Amino acid sequence: MKNIFAYKLTTLVLVIVAIASVAARAQESASGENTESAEEITNFDDIFGEEPPLNKNANDLQIDVTVLDEMGVEGEGINETAPVDKKTKAESVKVMDTRELQGSSATVADATNRSSGVKVRQSGSLGGETKINIRGMEGKNVKVLVDGVPVDNGNGNFSVNDIPIDKIDRIEIYKSYVPERFATDGMGGVINIVTHDLPKSSVNASYSFGSFNTHKASLDAKYVWVTDSLKSRAVETGISGYYNYSDNDYEFTTPYMDTVVTREHDRYYSYNVSPFVNFNRYYFDKMSLSASYGAFDQEIQSKAHRIEDATMDGWSSGVSLGLQKTDLFVKGLSFGLSANFSYGKEYVTDTTHIYYIGWSKGNYRESKAISGEISSGGASLYERVNYGLVVPWNLDYAFTQSHVLTWSGLYRYDSQEPTDKLALEGKKMMNAAGFPGYSHTLVTGLSLENNLWSERIQNVAGAKFYYYTLDADDDGSRVQRLGGESIDYDGFGFSENLRISPFKPVAVKAGYQHSLRFPTHEEVFGDGMYKTSTPNLDPEKSDNFTAGVEFTADNIPLLLKLHLELNGFYLLMDDRIYWSPLSTAPQPYYNSVGTKTKGFEIDVNLDVNEYLSLSYNLTKQDIRSRERDNTYGIDKGLTVPNIPLFYMNIGAEFHIGDVFFKDDFFKLYWLANYTDEYYYSWKISKRQDRTIPSSFSQNLGVEYSILANRLSWSFEANNFTDARVYDKYGESRPGRAFATKIRFSI
Repeated sequence: MKNIFAYKLTTLVLVIVAIASVAARAQESASGENTESAEEITNFDDIFGEEPPLNKNANDLQIDVTVLDEMGVEGEGINETAPVDKKTKAESVKVMDTRELQGSSATVADATNRSSGVKVRQSGSLGGETKINIRGMEGKNVKVLVDGVPVDNGNGNFSVNDIPIDKIDRIEIYKSYVPERFATDGMGGVINIVTHDLPKSSVNASYSFGSFNTHKASLDAKYVWVTDSLKSRAVETGISGYYNYSDNDYEFTTPYMDTVVTREHDRYYSYNVSPFVNFNRYYFDKMSLSASYGAFDQEIQSKAHRIEDATMDGWSSGVSLGLQKTDLFVKGLSFGLSANFSYGKEYVTDTTHIYYIGWSKGNYRESKAISGEISSGGASLYERVNYGLVVPWNLDYAFTQSHVLTWSGLYRYDSQEPTDKLALEGKKMMNAAGFPGYSHTLVTGLSLENNLWSERIQNVAGAKFYYYTLDADDDGSRVQRLGGESIDYDGFGFSENLRISPFKPVAVKAGYQHSLRFPTHEEVFGDGMYKTSTPNLDPEKSDNFTAGVEFTADNIPLLLKLHLELNGFYLLMDDRIYWSPLSTAPQPYYNSVGTKTKGFEIDVNLDVNEYLSLSYNLTKQDIRSRERDNTYGIDKGLTVPNIPLFYMNIGAEFHIGDVFFKDDFFKLYWLANYTDEYYYSWKISKRQDRTIPSSFSQNLGVEYSILANRLSWSFEANNFTDARVYDKYGESRPGRAFATKIRFSI
């Protein structure tokens, strides 16, 4: 009944706004007006206790490295089907222009972590697990996209730090809002990484070197053959690639030990190579073809004891086709479609006879049989074969330049075939590789954007339909058994966003969205060993309310420019999916208590003059259980743990041009982050001391460029005070680190 009511309500809203759009268009035509004028389920998965130990089942290891096999980073514009340029100020979105960061060694996580309402939590350094938290939600509830196409790997890890910052034009951060034009589920928000297209016939390259023997290199090259200048026809060919390597051998501390130790088994490298060819103005505005191949290799590092040999590695390849056409059949109708196929393999290898107790090389237990290092007696030799097909599309119709109707959709097929080779060879009693299976996903959304009163009133209304089917195979070799039925989910979501600017410096806005997040393959079917099948699992649901006011002024007394923004949010989450790692007995995921989140954000950006800029943002939030969970004795109204509740960012930058030569540029900047302490698990006693301590880290950087930024050099000192920073309980982040980078463009 709720879905039917939501559908009728959304349909009514869209019809009313469509009628208003037609009426506005008729009024504009009559008056002759010129209308020209933007493996955790969520963070709540490990808040009911500790994260799954590393590891009862090595198949649970987060293989969170993205080898970009179907993304726009491999080719120029192959996935520009999603209308990433069509932002509207009515939406709850923060747009970060990363072009200013392209001379630095910053990663996507570094850039995103500087936004209000966003907290990026990392394990280790390059190649480590990275999760984005937006207004208290993270994991599978925050979707990561590249050029409008979802790239999440199903476990909620933010796994695109390998993408060179030089390749990125901007990062769009949608907070507690998933636009209909991004055809994906999720409730916490969206990180949309928008890559840039090279200028004609050009080469961009960079190389950086830093602490812990870290090396990062990137290359983008394109050449253009003009075949018909009168019709603007051209053929573009090129290649894009990157390489990353780090020993990650820094010192860290955990509550599991009384001394400082060095990560000696955490080496990581990855690379990707992607050739492409584009055909411009051959009926389609652009037709793009590309291929890619990439790989990664990573040593496994425990936070509780020494590991010497366990590794993860994998490779992936892909091919893509993209089509774009404006004024399709009629003026104002734009169409985009792409198809991306990928194939790859992932491996986990943990087959030693030695298990280290603690961190001393002399303190170990050796057995004749293969025992494994990750957990004693849990040897692993897994292979997982992955197939994927992603087909996104969008269709835009502009009634006028101020009124646009967009229909977007995405079909996705994912298949996984895991194999426990030790069980297959008879060296283990039970198969622990998880169930093979596949999924079909179809998400489609309709949104209507209206700009009225010379864009002083902006409105975006939308509706979304979800369909999701899962299936798995049981060969009888696991502890747990499956039924023979596939699982089907469907549902509706809808949203409304309004922005009103009564006069130029001030604007107020408000938004609402009802959204869903569907269970994954593992959540429904389990892993055959420690997690049992749950065919009746319900999708997570959330009702998100946001409101804010912003003030922007230019050339005010004593200041060049001031932007001030205050936003509040109120989020109601139901049917949260949860699995407790506290018990060793097999158990299913289940729908547990909902949560209530309320909070506010403050953003201030100040250009004092043409040389000095200042920035500040603050996030304060309160997240509590909405009801009692009798299974684990969680009371109503308790503060949800393992989520940062108060944090802020401060920045200052001095910049000046034409210092020594014409078109040179010098920049000196300071960045700081403070995160208040928060509890790792539920606070049920005053004597409870399991907290993640507060931290205050500071970065310094200098950058100099010449030839209009065609050649640049930078040097950075990250966490230069060597403060101890914990993003996760039991594992400190790297301390003081240095990096230098050179970048050129021809």
